[in-house]
Amino acid sequence: MAYKIVMPYIGGILTDNNYKIGIQKKKTHPMVRLWMGELAEKVRELEIPKADFYEVGVFGRYYDERRPDNSNLFKVIGDALKRTDALDRDDKWFRMSDGGYELGNFEQELVIEVEPRDR
Repeated sequence: MAYKIVMPYIGGILTDNNYKIGIQKKKTHPMVRLWMGELAEKVRELEIPKADFYEVGVFGRYYDERRPDNSNLFKVIGDALKRTDALDRDDKWFRMSDGGYELGNFEQELVIEVEPRDR
């Protein structure tokens, strides 16, 4: 069973190219830290069962073609998910997949599906 989480897309700051700041990119941008915390909290609330690994899919709803490449969101999503004690897994145990996107949406958002899997 896949668990669905809907998160706002807060712009290009979320991509793996931009979410770290500071000298040699050691710090996570404060807006991204808040976003990651919100994602972690939503995962905790879902009470997703523990598993050997997780399938994590990302589907985007965007305004227009000035959208991110969903695969550039994988690092920040993986980092947020591993932060939560709900999954209790490092992101190396996540299999990320790009679920595609649709355009023409007034509200930009990401639909993240987490599916626990055992070997």
